[in-house]
Amino acid sequence: MSRAARHVRGQALVFLLPLLAVLMAAAWWAFETGQTVTEKQRLRDAADAAALSAAVWQARALNFESTMNRAIIANEAVIAQSVSLRSWSAYMDRMLPTAAAFTAYVPYLNAATSTLQRWWAAFDRALQPSLVALEATTGAVERDLAAAARVMHTATALVVPQVVRETVAAFDPRFDVSSGGEAMLVSWTADWSRFASFYGGSWRWRQQDVVYRSLDGFTAQRNFTLSPLLGSRLLRFEKRAGTELLDFETWRGIDTLSLHQPRYVVFGPMRERVPLAWGGADDGVGTARRGVHGGAWSRNPRSSRAAESSIGRQRAWLGLPSMYDLSAAQREQFDPPRIVVRLRLPASSRRHAAALLGFDRVVRQSGDDVSLAGSDRSGDLFAEAVASTPFERPERRRDGAVEAPSLYSPYWRSTLVESRATERVAAAVLDGTPAWLAAVPR
Repeated sequence: MSRAARHVRGQALVFLLPLLAVLMAAAWWAFETGQTVTEKQRLRDAADAAALSAAVWQARALNFESTMNRAIIANEAVIAQSVSLRSWSAYMDRMLPTAAAFTAYVPYLNAATSTLQRWWAAFDRALQPSLVALEATTGAVERDLAAAARVMHTATALVVPQVVRETVAAFDPRFDVSSGGEAMLVSWTADWSRFASFYGGSWRWRQQDVVYRSLDGFTAQRNFTLSPLLGSRLLRFEKRAGTELLDFETWRGIDTLSLHQPRYVVFGPMRERVPLAWGGADDGVGTARRGVHGGAWSRNPRSSRAAESSIGRQRAWLGLPSMYDLSAAQREQFDPPRIVVRLRLPASSRRHAAALLGFDRVVRQSGDDVSLAGSDRSGDLFAEAVASTPFERPERRRDGAVEAPSLYSPYWRSTLVESRATERVAAAVLDGTPAWLAAVPR
């Protein structure tokens, strides 16, 4: 082979070496891009997992508080029913002797009435202390329920941020909550403290309203009107009774029965003539305030005074507990606390091409391992996720009504939601990343 031919074949290396360099650079860029996309996706998954885990805790806390509040309301209804039954039983114990006087000359009926009177007197003597013990036990239980709800509400403010951090650490130790993310968690704590209000003292009208809506007809009002002369206005028996919560501290029930006649015997407005039977019961710290009790004080004032004076004061119940419920602002414009999680992957911890090939570190003569990534944060990766706890019934109400959010119904669920531009910009500014990029719609 001639010298000229060998010279021609060697010229291919001139073109091959630059081509190999371009191919290696392209492969390096493709690998680096793939690693960046993978790391970014893992960072987003970690943010989603952390936000949703925190929202699950928040939803469980709200459902726990709602369940405790609902149980307290049920216990209050039980106490109100118990006081109502004691009042009605005392009323029956006085009404039966009056009925026996009317049936004294009626054969057989007189004997039955007398027997019922004796039986009811013994029944009432056993019933009264038994129901007082029930009221004391129920009141003690609801105090424990209220305390458990308060502990859960307070602990949630501390637990939710910790859930975020622990979830991130368990997902990948290289990830951490960024400075902006920490600020968002502080903002969530403030939102959580404003989300619910503590209804105690004179503010217990909120739970009193819910209690009244939960009472049965017998407890709320036990009224009837009987006109034995076929609807004539000459004679009428009027029973007025009801049980009420007075000053948030005392349940009181009053039952009255009176004979009503026209003011001027045959004409004029009907008014109370003769108190026939009465009874009363209460439980609590006591109060001088008078309730309505189904209109007893307005229709049967004399028998109402007799019923009030007959009440044996009980102090077994400790009053309506203080509870958490949605704040007034939340009831007007519902917006549950949003858990914003923003994570950072430092450039020095990224699994990029140089790191995987061992080109990101050098060993000095002294034996020290030195990173070539430096302290520049321009290569840090960020990702954010937002979760919340909307109030949604699992199924529609049978009456077709729309139930407003409250801490009396455990219908809170956790879900991921879209982030807001204001949240992204605020976190980006604190992290030192471009705010204009964070404001771009996602």
